[in-house]
Formats: sequence, structure tokens, C-alpha cells
Amino acid sequence: MTTTIVLQSRAVGAAPPRPAIEIQWTEHGIPHVKAPDYYNLGLGYGYAVAQDRLCSIANHYITLRGERSRWYGAEGQAMAGFVPTQNLNADLFFKVQLSDAVVRLSARGLQADTRTLIRGYVAGINRYVSEIPASKRQGLCEGKPIPVVNEADILRAEMAIGVTKKAFHTALYATSSASAWQAKTADTNADADPTVQFALATYSDLIKGQGSNAWAYGSDVAPNDRAIVVANPHSPWMPYHWHSFHIAHLTIPGKLDYAGAAFSGLPVPMIGFNKNVAWGMTSAHSWFMLQVMNVQESGTRPTYVMDGKQKPLRIERVTVEVLEKDGTLSKRIFEVPFSELGPLYKLPTLSSQGRPAGWYVVTAPSDNNARALDQFLAAGRARNVGELVRAIEDNRGRGVHIIAGDKYGDLGLVEAGPVLDLSDAQLADCRYPDPSAAFYVLDGSRRACSAQMRDGMPSLAPASRYPGPRTRGIIQSTNNSYEHSIYGRVMPQYPILFGDEDPFVPTSSAGISADRSRDRNMRIVMSTRRMGEISADGVVTPTEAMDVIFDNRNFVAEDWLDEILSVCTQPSLSPEASRGCTALAGWDRKNDSESRGALLFHQFWLKIARIGTVIPAKNPGDLTVRQSLTITPENRASVLAALEDSVREVEALGFAVDAPWGNAFHADTAHGRVPLHGGSMRQGVLNAMDVMPLTRDGFPSVAAGAAYLHRVRWDNGEVVPDVLLSYGQNEDPKSENRAAQIQLFADKKLFRMPFSEEALSKARIVRRISLTPEKR
Repeated sequence: MTTTIVLQSRAVGAAPPRPAIEIQWTEHGIPHVKAPDYYNLGLGYGYAVAQDRLCSIANHYITLRGERSRWYGAEGQAMAGFVPTQNLNADLFFKVQLSDAVVRLSARGLQADTRTLIRGYVAGINRYVSEIPASKRQGLCEGKPIPVVNEADILRAEMAIGVTKKAFHTALYATSSASAWQAKTADTNADADPTVQFALATYSDLIKGQGSNAWAYGSDVAPNDRAIVVANPHSPWMPYHWHSFHIAHLTIPGKLDYAGAAFSGLPVPMIGFNKNVAWGMTSAHSWFMLQVMNVQESGTRPTYVMDGKQKPLRIERVTVEVLEKDGTLSKRIFEVPFSELGPLYKLPTLSSQGRPAGWYVVTAPSDNNARALDQFLAAGRARNVGELVRAIEDNRGRGVHIIAGDKYGDLGLVEAGPVLDLSDAQLADCRYPDPSAAFYVLDGSRRACSAQMRDGMPSLAPASRYPGPRTRGIIQSTNNSYEHSIYGRVMPQYPILFGDEDPFVPTSSAGISADRSRDRNMRIVMSTRRMGEISADGVVTPTEAMDVIFDNRNFVAEDWLDEILSVCTQPSLSPEASRGCTALAGWDRKNDSESRGALLFHQFWLKIARIGTVIPAKNPGDLTVRQSLTITPENRASVLAALEDSVREVEALGFAVDAPWGNAFHADTAHGRVPLHGGSMRQGVLNAMDVMPLTRDGFPSVAAGAAYLHRVRWDNGEVVPDVLLSYGQNEDPKSENRAAQIQLFADKKLFRMPFSEEALSKARIVRRISLTPEKR
């Protein structure tokens, strides 16, 4: 154990010294930071997180500043949210969407404690970097830059989450749109563009593959009349990804004491617990609006039409520095067109997304909004579910569902994100008059359809329009809408922007589908089934609460494998089909690491999902009703061919058709290869682990899977938190705490996190330091 104590001398009669910032690391690298005030708490946490995630934080901040071209050249690859594109596109996108003006606007809306915490967090990261000798600093991140961090970096890191989905439509066209206004250009079609299709596939894997879950069990079913809260958010398992979690415990005596997981580079846990209340989180739609603008392109004075009046576009010059191939720096200047609704992008047709070609403004409810930092800091101070709900509602900033429970047995669901102030009737009235347009594509030539106020801020729905159910029974979320969140109760309908309407399917002539249950989310069906099973005796135990995740039951296999195997009964099967049928018949219908047949089925189901006539198009209205596949004489041959192709595919990559799932799904650690468990959310596996395409060495990485997990309960009034960060605290893929936590995940175990002062006094402290506090 390493201990560093920094002492302060004091003159006679001087004021007593301020308490030091104390950081204690417990097992698995968890920092427990105690400080006298918000500034020094931020300083301590920034200092601690920099030791685990400095390189990924630095890389993320550089991306959000729009400086990737400055360091890596214009043609290198960047991620704009979850969209892969060239550095130059990403830089221009972020310089426009997260400009200095936008950052200043968002900062003005934050509470004083939050801004103070941010300033301290910045100081802590910079202090840690300043203490690294220059000789070591140069090679610390493989020679990549480590910027001096500022407050704007933190605000951009929060606001970038709100523009993630906006980036999907616009980031690829950031640079091209900055010149398209100068001369009339033809409308194009992106349906066959390989760059767009690659971005679409990547976005689909990373966004739709994030099968996060949360459950809360209230006093009606949980032992001891206390709640049990299970959090199971998902993220990529890539060491330097901006979407990675980090666990911390933050304390200001008498003011704040809570713990949980934050995204790397953000100063507050967003999923967590304190001694009275705990919460989980799953992503919500947070619908943005694509507004088609009536633009007259011109090389000199481009204009647009608003409410029948022709107005000049404002052209803003944006500079991006670029590292050229000869090592020199150049400046590329882009002339970005703006209307009164914001920056414009010329987008090609993308029919799979219901997007006609045209000039667009994109309005998102989270524009100019960093209030999730207020939101989760306030949540950490809550003393019960009621206070937590009010903290979230008063500071709506992040587009997620929050599922909470407290030591009194109460539960609540609260929509944490802002929602645009557009009713179903307004959406129908404002829909862009093109039958191919999705319901969220609006007529941008009408100010009444803009969902914006005159100052450019989004117009947000009033609190009375949000669902907010409370119960003492069971709440569940698998990224589904509010409708089925209270087990055993179907919620009344709220405006479409709160639901799971799929915008990428044909809608009615009014623009809103009459069928509000289009979402094909197999996990909510499986979750509902599991809630019925574990609560059948009237009590849900802590073990049962975790079994819901770790039993790895495959919904598709449970409900439909027998129907699939019916194709095996026909005479004269090919050798490939025969081997495949035998392997699937012997499968235990789970995705445990030792499950034989799961690997073949994974490859097979990818192909079945592309046969549009086989799988039911949507969930049943009653989630307890079992549906059937549609295997007909017309598509039977296609199903059998998919099985044969999958057998050949698996065998060509060197795997037996009945190889254990863990032979292909594994993680490499400092202590060797560890077989893993969990399966695809598209197969209804609640322990959703969606992987990158199969290779000879197995699945190369987890595109999105179980990341932070906690099961929080109360015993004799004391909080009992069991937690896990599946891929570990440290970005180093060879770190010991990563190896230890991956092994715990493989063993289906969490670890007890010391939280109370008494628990910390008895815990094994692996490292302790004291930092001199700063006065701010």
C-alpha cells in the first residue's frame, strides 16, 4: 500500500487548515474521494480518474473540440457520436454543434455547485498531468496529445451525448453542406452509398445493440419491505471508447455521499446509489426533428423561406486546422449556412430512415443543454424516491429512463430527458408533404413547426405531459417505453414522442401510425415473462433478481427453436443441414459460455432476421401472449439454406458446429483468455452482449454489452451495494483490475462495494493519498 500525506504548516493564530482531499482506493481500483467542498471534491475525482482513463479522456476532448485534423490529418477516421467518418467532417460537425457560443449558453443554465465541481474536476486532471515528468508524459498515450483540460471540455462531453443521434444524419455531410449552397446541386441518393451504409451498420450495431436493462422490486415483493434495484447499462468494451463507464464514490461530509458509474470524462456518476435510494438507467428515444427547409441556392445571396417570407441565410465562417502530409499546419475555412432555426445540412435521400433529399435543420430537445450534470448531482443528494424524481424532473437533461427504489420500498419511473413540445396533432399537421417521409420529418418553412423558441432554445413539453408512474411492485426497462414498465399494468398512452414508435416504417396518411406497438423488443417480452416467474410465490429474492440477467436464457430459442427445427424433418437433408439440425437440437437454449449450439444459432439468426416473412413484425399488445414464426412452404427453403450457409460459415472459420459459445466469445486479459457468456439483444437475451462479426479467432470485441452492474438493497436499514464494472476501471487492457472484473463477470458474480464509514474502515485499502485542498 502506498500512502502519501501532504502536510500544511500553520502560523500561530492562523485559521485552522482546511481538511485534506482524501482518496482511498479499495479492491478493483474503486476511488473513494472525500473533500470539504464541491471544488475540492471535483479536484480529487479528476485526479483519480486521470490515473485510470487519461488517454481516452484526452482523445475524447480533442474530438469534441474539433481538433482531430489538427493532430491526425483530415482523412483519418473519427467517431461523431457513433458514426464513423473522416476527421474533417467530425471536426466541422462538432465545431458547429458544440461551438464556444453553445458552450457558454449551456454553462449559464447550470447550478453553482455543479459549475464549482466542474472547475475542480478540470484542476484535478491538469494537476495529475502536471506531476508526470515531461520525459514520461511524451510517451504516455503512445505519443498522442494530452491537452490542458478546460471547463468547456467537460460541458462538451455532456452535450455530445445529446447530439449523438443528430450526428447520424448530418456528420457525414458537414463539409459538403458548407459549399453546396454556393451553386445549385442535384439531389442525391445515399441508399447505395457504401460509406453511408457502413456508417448506418455501425450506428445500428452500437445504438440498437445497447441492450441496457434496469429493474426495481418494491416492498410488495422484495424481502424486508425494502427495495432491490438492479442496474445493467451497456456500452462498448473497447478500452478507449468515450462511452465507457468508471466507478467512483464521492463524499462531502454533511452534504453529499453517493457512488456509482459515470462516463469517462464526466465529473458525476449518472447511475448510482446513496444510503437511502438507488437507481438504474436505460436509454430513451429523445426524438429529434428533421426540418426540411425551402432553400434557394445561390453563389452570392442564398435565401430560405419562412412563413411565406424570403430571408437571407447567414453564412458563418468556421476554421479547421489540418495537419498536412508534409507535416505543416494549414487552415481550411468552411462557410456554414445558418437559418433562424440553426445550421443547415444538405442531405441525400435515405429511404430506410424515411428521409427525402433536401436541406435540413435538425432540432433536438437536448440542444444547448448540459443539465444532466445538475440532474445527477441532485439525484445523489436525494433521500427517497420522491426526492430523486423531483431532482430529475427539475433538471431534465439526459434522454434516459430512470428506474429508482429506496429503503422504504417505494419505486418510481421518471423520464429524465427533455421532450420537444409537439403533440401528435402538431406532428401530423407539420409532417413534410412527402409520402416517403417518416413522422419526424417536418415542414421547416413554418415557424409553428420548428419546436424552437425565438432565442434558438428548443421548446420543451410541460411537466404535466410526462409519464411518471409510482409503485411498490415491480418496474422494468429494457430500453422500452413507459407502456410496459410497471409489471402487471399497462400504462395509458402519452404523446408519441414518449413511446417506441418506429419512424423508419410507413405511417398513416396523417403521419402517425395508428398502431402504437410497432417496436420489436424481444427483451421486454422476456423480461415480462421472467418477472412473472420470479414473483409467482409473492417474493423476489436478491439471487432471483440477478438470475434474470445471468441465466442467459435465449428468448428466440425458447419460443421458436422447435418451429425452426421443423425444417429438419424433411427427407434427404444435405450433410450441412443434418449437422446443423443435430447441433441445434442438442442446444440448451441459453448463451452460457459452455452452451453448445449457441454459436451456430447466432450466425443462423443473423440470416433469418433478413428473411422478412419469418419473424413477427411487432410485439403482441399483451406481452404474455406467445407468438409464432411464419415458416411456410414458400420460405422453408430459405430457412434451410440459411442453416446450411451458417454451418459452412462456422466450419470455414475453424469452429465445430457444436463448439461451446465461450470458444468464440471470450476476452483476453493479463491472466489469459476468459470465456464469456451473454447473447444478442436481437435474440431476446437479457444479458445482451452484441458482438462484432465472427472471425477465426472468435468475436473480436463487444460492440455493446453489459458494462456497469449493481444490485442495491437494504438490510436492517443499511445499504448493501454489490457492483461490477465488467471491463474494469483502467483503460490499460493488461491491467489487473480489468482481469479481475472480467473474471468476476465470467463467474456471474458481483463484489460488495464498501460504502458506509464503518464498511470503509474494515475494507482493504490498496492505496491512499491526501491532496492539499485549494481555495476557490
